[in-house]
Amino acid sequence: MAREISAPLARTARLLDLVPYLHAHQGVSIKELAKQFEVTPTQISSDLTTLWMCGLPGYTPLELMELEFESGYVTIRNATTLAKPRTITFDEGLALLLGLYSLKSSLPADRADLAEIADALATRIAAKVGLPSSLQVSAQIAPEIGSAIAKALAASAALTVQYHSLYSDLISMRTIVPNEIYHEGGNAYLKAFCCTANESRIFRVDRILEAQLAQVVEIKELPIPVPTKISFTIKILKASRDLVERFELGEAVASQSFKLSSYSRQWITRSVLADGAGVQLSSPIEIRAEIAAKAQLILDRYQVK
Repeated sequence: MAREISAPLARTARLLDLVPYLHAHQGVSIKELAKQFEVTPTQISSDLTTLWMCGLPGYTPLELMELEFESGYVTIRNATTLAKPRTITFDEGLALLLGLYSLKSSLPADRADLAEIADALATRIAAKVGLPSSLQVSAQIAPEIGSAIAKALAASAALTVQYHSLYSDLISMRTIVPNEIYHEGGNAYLKAFCCTANESRIFRVDRILEAQLAQVVEIKELPIPVPTKISFTIKILKASRDLVERFELGEAVASQSFKLSSYSRQWITRSVLADGAGVQLSSPIEIRAEIAAKAQLILDRYQVK
């Protein structure tokens, strides 16, 4: 949607950009010009009138720019001093370099040609804004994994992946059929049908350690289990910000108890262990016993032999 109001600095920048654009697009219509610069035709006409009164010192008709736009189409002459596009700022150059390096690190191994183009462009930009050519950015997702996911999505194929689960802290091999990839909170997630678990799952892409296309996948016609919530009770022994945020308590004080629920038994166990002496699990008894056994196992590792 075209902007109705133009701030002074934005208008000055647009005027500087208009001159080289008009040099390269002689005879462009005011309507197309307004669309290109995302302003109204009225605003563009006002900008052209301003440019018409600009030029080199002396400001006689010999030094002023020559514009014609009464017919609705714009031509410009006598503006060679501003014919080149504006130089990019340091912040703009840094943003471009970060984008180029991130793009390069995500390229598949067989596209060395694109990597060379990215390097050449990055070198020119770095020299222009005064940045070291050693600046590098690494992508969270390995190129070969991103390439495998893209191929599986395009061909509706299956993937064999090695995945590091956050809840269980275990690495497992799974066969999945990807459905969709999306980004949230700065991370990439993959929606897929997990043939190993026989249900739909969401995988964080940066936790996929290996991925390759699977040959043949047979999805078993098994009833999909309905997840049930596990009710549990915790008692606060020592309130902390980490504890409050982990269990989403809002606020907590010592000796206060909370009845909560979760779909993951592993999450309950790991969360209570992570908060150490700050929280105590009151129920259920079987998870309490499991936590005690894990805690004792950890303590045994610190015993002096």
